[in-house]
Amino acid sequence: MFRGKTVHLALSLVFYSSLNVFGQWSAANSGTTNNLNGAYLLDSGIAFVVGDAGTILKSTDAGATWSPLQSGTTNILHEVYFFDGNQGVAVGDQGLILRTTDGGAMWQSVASGVEDALRSVFFNGANGISGGDSQTILYSTDSGASWQISQSGFFGGGFPGAHMLSPTIGFVAGQNSIFQPLVGATTDGGASWEFHAFYFDKNEGGSTDVRFLDVNTGVVSGFVFDGRGAIARTTDGGMNWSTLFFDQAIEGVDFPVTNTTNFGFAVGAGGRILHTTNMGIAWTDQSSGTSANLNDVSFANDALRGIAVGDSGTILWTANGGGPGPTPTPTPTISPTPSATPTVTPIVTPRPTPTPRARPTPAPRSKPGSLR
Repeated sequence: MFRGKTVHLALSLVFYSSLNVFGQWSAANSGTTNNLNGAYLLDSGIAFVVGDAGTILKSTDAGATWSPLQSGTTNILHEVYFFDGNQGVAVGDQGLILRTTDGGAMWQSVASGVEDALRSVFFNGANGISGGDSQTILYSTDSGASWQISQSGFFGGGFPGAHMLSPTIGFVAGQNSIFQPLVGATTDGGASWEFHAFYFDKNEGGSTDVRFLDVNTGVVSGFVFDGRGAIARTTDGGMNWSTLFFDQAIEGVDFPVTNTTNFGFAVGAGGRILHTTNMGIAWTDQSSGTSANLNDVSFANDALRGIAVGDSGTILWTANGGGPGPTPTPTPTISPTPSATPTVTPIVTPRPTPTPRARPTPAPRSKPGSLR
């Protein structure tokens, strides 16, 4: 038998010296090499992307996978907006406006009344605006089913950025005919406008996109003529602007409507992705994993799920706000502790007690005087 034959198992945590950190943005297979120019992501996870040669793509999983839709045109499409999973509007070259009511299965052309390229579109409720070349501005009061011309036919300039803060208050951003960044504001749903031209810290250039967080605080992305990118911020409704400069042109900006309006994202040339947590006062880089030019960015209102699109069919998506993923938890590995060599207790066999030998009985002695 064995004494103390107990085998002890120990759990040892094995930590790797270099833990992999999940990528901030993931690349999706778009299925096209056409440049992608505009994107819109709904809270439901349904997303749409538009681009060159009439390209329209749809995702139902917040940008991870995509399928093509038939647009019925070969015109360049510049921007897209969706009200829900069924109703949406896309705009493009030669005054093209497309509208769908069945999630993109069919698209109908809507008369715009202009020949200029339309580069931006945005709605709040049924009221929306579209900006284009020659400083064209259109507005709609019926979810894009029909459009009216607010202004058109100016020499040069245009509005690649548009945003509706409310059904009546909206903004366009772009460039005027003398190469100044230009922002326009409306308080009647796009029928009339007031404009403010400015400089990016004394530099000529142009705005590419715009978002206002309230009637006073707004952010525009853009470029200056020495090739740098710019993000400018106003706190007085566009009268004055403060500018930050970047190495590459900044093409798109988005501030998801969360419980707080602090979070924002911007994208630009060379795969640039920027993130702000303080309403655009300061911006930090995020790793995109691509050097392709990025043209637009769109986030769901949770500020976690987002997509960015760019040249040559580039689509990036994130599910965590573009930030690093959690550090993987090390997996515990069971490592048995070698069992001690059992100690054998010897069995002691008792020696038999010797049987005493029988002694012979002595013969009786004869009494004196007796005969033997």
